[in-house]
Amino acid sequence: MRSPLKTSKPLRDIRYFESIDPPQLDQSMPSYASKLYSFPRACVALGQRVGMKCEELGISIGHADHLYLCFTPSLPDGAVRTTEYATERWHRFVLYGMDLAFNSLPDERKLAAVTEATFSALHRLASTEAPALEVLRHSVESEGEALRVCLKVKATKQYRVRVEQTVPVHPQLAEVFVEVTNLRTQLSKTVRVAEVKFYDDAPSLVDRIAIVDHKLTIHPRKSFRASLITADYQVPIQLGLAELSGA
Repeated sequence: MRSPLKTSKPLRDIRYFESIDPPQLDQSMPSYASKLYSFPRACVALGQRVGMKCEELGISIGHADHLYLCFTPSLPDGAVRTTEYATERWHRFVLYGMDLAFNSLPDERKLAAVTEATFSALHRLASTEAPALEVLRHSVESEGEALRVCLKVKATKQYRVRVEQTVPVHPQLAEVFVEVTNLRTQLSKTVRVAEVKFYDDAPSLVDRIAIVDHKLTIHPRKSFRASLITADYQVPIQLGLAELSGA
């Protein structure tokens, strides 16, 4: 059983699996949703996008920071069932009943069905976060791939800097944006500062933000993994604040 003493942390990743029958404790992990259910790539990006937004907003499902939603035809359509099944301590599996008629739906309706499943599971696991989840769902559905995830914010006496990224459908490039607001004039300007091959490359480009002599510098993370990622990009990211006429 899960210990109530384990520290809760924000959810950061959502992935989709499939199984004809619910996985048992002594079984290996089920397969990603791909054969039993025909998932368009937009559904995979949906889970990535919602997971990152949950981390940004501090939405937690408990001690696990990965939500693995397992679709199965063995449950009634739309049924949500929690399970003790997990292969790692940071995993939390939830079962969701999905009729195989899902496969005959157009991609737009498939995405809507997976969105409903995702937020049904989140509401089950994070019931106290219901208002935040409703706001998030509205943003996800209304903004789609244009929805941005905030990576870093810094404020000085004169400027507020906000760094954000998109989470597109692979293989589209994820975009990194910087919004600079002049706190004296309240004028803002947003510029795209990078494009990355994989959505989860972007956070490695963004760590410490420095403003010196009206020059903005965004330093990359310093971990070994981050250094492998940022080797493919131009870092640090630098901007002359004078160039941002809106700010």
